[in-house]
Amino acid sequence: MANFVSQALKRSRETWFSRAMHLFDRTTVDDEVWDELEELLIGADVGVGTAGKLIGAVKENAAKDKLSQGTQVRDALKAEMAGILKIATQGEPPAPASPNVSLFVGVNGGGKTTSIAKYARRLQKDGKRVLLVAADTFRAVAIDQLKKWGERIGADVIAHQPGADPGAVVYDALQAAGSR
Repeated sequence: MANFVSQALKRSRETWFSRAMHLFDRTTVDDEVWDELEELLIGADVGVGTAGKLIGAVKENAAKDKLSQGTQVRDALKAEMAGILKIATQGEPPAPASPNVSLFVGVNGGGKTTSIAKYARRLQKDGKRVLLVAADTFRAVAIDQLKKWGERIGADVIAHQPGADPGAVVYDALQAAGSR
């Protein structure tokens, strides 16, 4: 199953980059480009609200700076995204309590798993030990995805079988975290 998830993620990534390169290779920017760019961002787990804000800001800059080519839009998008990420890294670090628990909640397909991995990686870079907990036991693929991200970033993952009691998974994870 892990190999299936790995292959699916690889295909998804390759498709996304192929579409992005095709989009940014265009010599003119029209409404179709903006719509496709927004669709690409949402498909990359950026989130509907954030994708809309990014498109709005880049569109505004494109009009102001008379950007008319795909490569110019790409550069403007990169700059806008870097600005958002810079703001996000200026926040306070998590409280020093141990273990520190972060709960991620959202609709299916909203980008939670990717966000969890990014957050965990940031904590690791800050010298924290991270334990990922696959408490979404009702979707087997969610467990596999989190395990795959755990492997990628070098974080331990606590998981039970699909259909298990999510509370039991969390309980076991808290016990494991407390003993480390």
